[in-house]
Amino acid sequence: MLTSKLAAGAMALIVPATVCLTGCSFGMFNTLNYKYDNADKYEAGNREIEDKITKINLDYASGDVKVKGTDTDSVSVKETVNRDIDKDHQVHTWVNGDTLYIRYCVSKDMISFNGIEKSLEVTIPEAQELDEFIINVSSGDIILDNFTTDSLNSHASSGDSKIACYARNIEHKTSSGDLNLIQKGNADSVNVKVSSGDIVISHEGDINSFDVNSSSGKIDIYQKGNVGTADVKSSSGGVKAEMGTVDNLTIEVSSGPIVLDADEVKNLNTKASSGHSDISLDKAPATSRIDCSSGGIDVSIPEESDITVHVKISSGDFNYELPFTKEGKDYVYGSGSNEMDIHCSSGDVGFHKI
Repeated sequence: MLTSKLAAGAMALIVPATVCLTGCSFGMFNTLNYKYDNADKYEAGNREIEDKITKINLDYASGDVKVKGTDTDSVSVKETVNRDIDKDHQVHTWVNGDTLYIRYCVSKDMISFNGIEKSLEVTIPEAQELDEFIINVSSGDIILDNFTTDSLNSHASSGDSKIACYARNIEHKTSSGDLNLIQKGNADSVNVKVSSGDIVISHEGDINSFDVNSSSGKIDIYQKGNVGTADVKSSSGGVKAEMGTVDNLTIEVSSGPIVLDADEVKNLNTKASSGHSDISLDKAPATSRIDCSSGGIDVSIPEESDITVHVKISSGDFNYELPFTKEGKDYVYGSGSNEMDIHCSSGDVGFHKI
């Protein structure tokens, strides 16, 4: 079994150990402990591969990695290094059937990388659709561009990631660094988690399941298409989302604003602990709950909407442009068939027509 201390969870089962023991800095290791299975089957150095590859498993300890689809018939693995290095320090590859394994260097308990800086470029035939692409980069930027894979599993411990390849299923984790995800085409699932860094997602196409989480950083989403279930959470930084039609949408922000502009959300749930919520919908949701502890709420829906609004405000005013009829504590417009709960602990609530 492959082991890893930097790539936790599921990635620990598929990538080798990459542990900086002494003198670690971005782009450079002094001493590295790097072990993986089947080490005797790997070849050292740059390589052209004529075999048909449908799976790629790539682990790179330190340095930028770029993988791109090109108009070629073979796979190319090429390193750029700041000085001459021996075979042990060169990139190592192994082709096992239709799977290409790429490793940072020789498998070894202790290997010195003092003063060595490397980066990697892998080119693959853009016409060849991969079944699986796995990448782990411990320290360095990731760029994935112009190729297709059914499954993408990427992990960046420290560094920015730009993902502009097409994948039907995406799992991405970044410990520290920004993510820019650009997708065109229908997807089954998109699951993104960034511990510290901003997230920008641009997607054209339908998505069954959409899960985005940032512990510290802004989230910007531009989604054109239909989404089944979307769950967006930001602990600190706020969320801005422009979306098409969503069956079920949850947005939670601990500190920062929520800005949502959507064609239609059938079931909506938003919660902002500290920050203003600005919700604009081209069609009133069937059911919705909008919570704000501090910061206020503004909701904009079409004038012809049929809606019943249940409002609870602890400290603040309720202002509205729609000609509501007051029924007890509720505000009703039209048939009132769609229901919206609004809770605001501190701040004004405004209802606007579009």
